[in-house]
Amino acid sequence: MNNLIKISILFCVSGLIGCTIGNGHICGPQTPQAYCDREAYERLMHPKGIGEYWEKPDKTVEGWRSDWVSCGGKPNGDYLPYKPDAPSDKAFHDAYKKKEKYLWSCMTQKGYQFNSKYWPE
Repeated sequence: MNNLIKISILFCVSGLIGCTIGNGHICGPQTPQAYCDREAYERLMHPKGIGEYWEKPDKTVEGWRSDWVSCGGKPNGDYLPYKPDAPSDKAFHDAYKKKEKYLWSCMTQKGYQFNSKYWPE
């Protein structure tokens, strides 16, 4: 009985100061949203590759992956240039932008649309 009273008091006090329990953690007013929201936590800890934001009706994951790789992307949804050891940051940035433009064009020609609704801001 004594433990029940202590637990009740703990929950009452935590409710008064704005603490909640979410995603297996005790969350307070200054806790980052991703720490308490399971969906936000999963997006943060397991981000999708940019290629996975391309959508086409009735397209399977295997079909998307095949199209993405044929356009020059990597199977995991990424698209870094093949030579990340570019001689300078500018050379790497230029190669990155060139690859990005090519992938955008290729995926658009295959009938895909980029879904920016879920793109992290």
